[in-house]
Amino acid sequence: MTVLKPLGEHELLLFLLQFALLLVVARSLGMVATRFGLPSVVGELLAGLVIGPSLLGNIAPGMFEWLFPQEAAQFHLLEIVSCSWPWP
Repeated sequence: MTVLKPLGEHELLLFLLQFALLLVVARSLGMVATRFGLPSVVGELLAGLVIGPSLLGNIAPGMFEWLFPQEAAQFHLLEIVSCSWPWP
């Protein structure tokens, strides 16, 4: 059995910032998409492109690396939240 070390304050703050940013941008672009007569999921998918390495990673690479570090533990926190519900 593997024992995981608890999250530090910095890791938890970073996770909360990531999660809040993803929710705000996805919801905002979803509302913009519905204004144009498109399903909100189109705007939510566009949010992934805007916040991801495609746009934010190219425009502001330093900010992208700070907000989404390539550390495995930090990366997997968002991965766990993004799993479909109910979890198997």
